[in-house]
Amino acid sequence: MRRATTPTHTFTFPEDVPVAEVDDVLVTYSQDGANVLEKTKKDLEIDTENNMYIVPKLTQAETNLFAPGKALIQLKAKVGDTVMESQMLWLTVKPALNSGGF
Repeated sequence: MRRATTPTHTFTFPEDVPVAEVDDVLVTYSQDGANVLEKTKKDLEIDTENNMYIVPKLTQAETNLFAPGKALIQLKAKVGDTVMESQMLWLTVKPALNSGGF
């Protein structure tokens, strides 16, 4: 991910966990041990055909919250009484020469 851009992130669920049955979802972005950004179910798009949740286009302001370097992303989902988390995914945050918005 490059700072000052508008990336989209997708999370594909296993076949035995239909996204239509997920009660709640939280996507957490973390850097240097601190949470930088969180997206809740209302912020996400659902793609039932491909069994995935989508974090649609982070804003330039959101990507500018991150310093260049490594960051982590993790999705947490609740289905009934069951809570599950994805693996933590490493994300490389790249600098931008111009981190201002359009």
